[in-house]
Amino acid sequence: MRVLLIRPPVARETIGLKHIMICEPLELEYVAAGLPGHEVQILDMLVERGLDSRLRSFRPDVVGTSCYITGVNEVLKICRTSKAWNRRCITIVGGVHASRAPEDFADESVDCIVLGDGTSVIAPLLRAFQDGSQVENFPGLALPRAPGEVFLTPGREYMPDPDSLPFPCRNLVAHLASRYYYLFHQPVATMKTTWGCPYDCKFCYPCRITDGLTYARSPESIVDELATIQAREVYIVDDIFLMNSRRLAAIAELLRARNIRKNYLVYARADFLANNEEIIEEWAALGLKAVLIGLEATTDPELSTLEKNTTVDHNRRAVALLHKHRVDTYGSFITSPDYTPADWEHLWRFIEETGIYYVNISPLTPLPGTRIWKEYEPQVTVSRKRHELWDLTHCVLPTRMPLKKYYRSLLRVYARTTVDLRRANRLMLRTRPPIWTLRYLRLWSGAVRIALQLMGAHRHHRSTIVSDHRTRDWNRAPSAENSMSASQ
Repeated sequence: MRVLLIRPPVARETIGLKHIMICEPLELEYVAAGLPGHEVQILDMLVERGLDSRLRSFRPDVVGTSCYITGVNEVLKICRTSKAWNRRCITIVGGVHASRAPEDFADESVDCIVLGDGTSVIAPLLRAFQDGSQVENFPGLALPRAPGEVFLTPGREYMPDPDSLPFPCRNLVAHLASRYYYLFHQPVATMKTTWGCPYDCKFCYPCRITDGLTYARSPESIVDELATIQAREVYIVDDIFLMNSRRLAAIAELLRARNIRKNYLVYARADFLANNEEIIEEWAALGLKAVLIGLEATTDPELSTLEKNTTVDHNRRAVALLHKHRVDTYGSFITSPDYTPADWEHLWRFIEETGIYYVNISPLTPLPGTRIWKEYEPQVTVSRKRHELWDLTHCVLPTRMPLKKYYRSLLRVYARTTVDLRRANRLMLRTRPPIWTLRYLRLWSGAVRIALQLMGAHRHHRSTIVSDHRTRDWNRAPSAENSMSASQ
């Protein structure tokens, strides 16, 4: 079969990292790797255009796509376009948001929604479609039945042994490699070594996607894949990579034995970093250049409310140790809707005192599938159908400050953190090129675009959206125990 895998574009009103980073579509590369014997293409609509022309030229039998919550409406447009081109084209949706909220994709243009890992499922699923089998019996799917309602097929484990998965098919987007970057990491390859998370922070859902299990690849598998990656810069997208000391030591030993030299950007928790300086030192020597830390907050009461199980002391020590070993900190923070001007000033003072340059600030967003969703759902001020605004930058909860002032306060912290060239020069920034270079100017250009979006973000809340779910004869009646609706 001819299979076209599509990464959707980002909606115009979505604010976030799209202006300062675009990484390869790793999830689609994995799905492609699970389709030996099929003719597969990837259309990355973050950097490419021409869906209609690709449909006409490639004539796919199957269109597969996936997204985070912000991409739901774009995914539905892709599926509707594919069905309009050829009603017999099979449309399949997957991804982390589909696994937690499949009802968002309950549309007549979607044939099925994959819950969990798609790499091991896609080939047998296509065989079932080819054979005319009843997909209602295929495990691990959600089948649209009516707008906002899906039928759940029998369950299955999230994924098999991750060492059994093939390496992702990077060759399908090799012609786009020069366009993939993360800030100053360019060209950058992305890589995944674990699925799931052993922590269950109330605002996050990686732990819940995998039903509380963590799937980890062996050190041998990880190093074997690293040996195939041509890019010098490697972004390991695990929710937490620096976590298991014994595993990290085994990977490090193999990297040295095989003389593999890369520059790494990875995720870690502040408490692990604060208590494991020897890991930072060892990995800095292996090429660790930057660590993304969910610092989340600058006071212990805030961290306690988020059930992060870390302290502000952990945060400060972690950043200090990274600086000591010349590793950059990419710090992320979650701001409460109750923030006052004093709280914003406290956040800025923490950033300045700790010497963090790269920051990501997200207003508290109760995503469907997290433990805080039911707690905050009655307070949500942005429709679930406005998926493009659920970007962890728009406020979806009522704020104590006027909305316009809240956004301007957020923007002011960003400006004070990054715009001051003297601050950039005095901080240890291992990943930063000279200021007057094209790569640095590109970051500034992206930052300006984000700033302009934030300046007008309060106006995005005034617009409305009309549901354009199409209707059809939903003549398959699901059993009550296997149905899920958006009201649940």
